[in-house]
Amino acid sequence: MCGRYTLKNKRKMKDKYNIEIIPSYNIAPSQKILIFNGDTLGYIRWSFSPRWAKIPMNLINARKESLSIKPSFRNYKRCVIIADGWFEWQNTKDNRTPFYHYLNDKIFHMAGIYNNNGCAIVTTNSSENIQHIHHRQPFLLRDLHILGWIKDNELTNSSLSEKIQYHPVSKFVNLPSNNNIKCIESI
Repeated sequence: MCGRYTLKNKRKMKDKYNIEIIPSYNIAPSQKILIFNGDTLGYIRWSFSPRWAKIPMNLINARKESLSIKPSFRNYKRCVIIADGWFEWQNTKDNRTPFYHYLNDKIFHMAGIYNNNGCAIVTTNSSENIQHIHHRQPFLLRDLHILGWIKDNELTNSSLSEKIQYHPVSKFVNLPSNNNIKCIESI
């Protein structure tokens, strides 16, 4: 599961998308996040709720393998969520340790779904190199697969997942209001 992520690299976002961002080291559910829907870049609330739900469901992740099965995900549209890292918590008997996952400070794209109510990050089984931290991870897309995902092509995991680097970080990241470089510093 992906419950927090980062989009902090202003220069790379300017180079790749020609937009100015405010660096964020701790993007949390219910915040407005940057997505690309195939036509435009825009901000949408990170919290997906089916159109039919009378009470918001606030789903932040959607399992790739259940998108076509679960009623909650009927009539969604596809998008990509732009990021440069994400956090996962490793649970042990006595502790929950946050880990920061990244790709050499590169911008990458996580598969997403959205509707008028918000969006969710699509997850898949974790790659072998990070399974010991958490069994799920965002479904990562290579640049050349972005439009394929958005146009509803079936895609398998990309080799990007095998290149993910990670390190433990402090529990400072546990508080969503903490939003600075200390969130991603290795401990």
